[in-house]
Amino acid sequence: MEVTKIRKKIFIILLLLLILSITQCVTKRQIVKEDDEAALRRRVSEYWSNNIKGEWEKCYQYETPDFKEKVNLVAYVNQNSRFPMKWEECDILEVWKSGEEGFVTLKTKYRYIIPQTNKAAFEKVVKEKWIKKDNQWYRVSLVS
Repeated sequence: MEVTKIRKKIFIILLLLLILSITQCVTKRQIVKEDDEAALRRRVSEYWSNNIKGEWEKCYQYETPDFKEKVNLVAYVNQNSRFPMKWEECDILEVWKSGEEGFVTLKTKYRYIIPQTNKAAFEKVVKEKWIKKDNQWYRVSLVS
């Protein structure tokens, strides 16, 4: 009887040691800080994804704080929703930064949505400037 109890205790101890060694071998998650160019690329991708979907309220969040002081959300949405062109695709060709400024080259596809035009889609290379404020990248828009 004593031998059975000892074997059970040894088995439990060995099982616990095995579990402990397995959990120690599992790689621990590392928090990797996103570098500036990767963060800029992500922000550009998010902005253009929203733009293609016509989600102007979301696009507005990517505009610079200075721009938002001059153009309110309602005016921004009205202006963009009335634009006679619809963006259909966007591929990021190049992203680079210099200090707090970022530059992006995009290959876009768009279509005019006015009845008088041909229904063909057009392609255009677009260059954008982005700036970094308060550790966040913002698209530089011209105020009309």
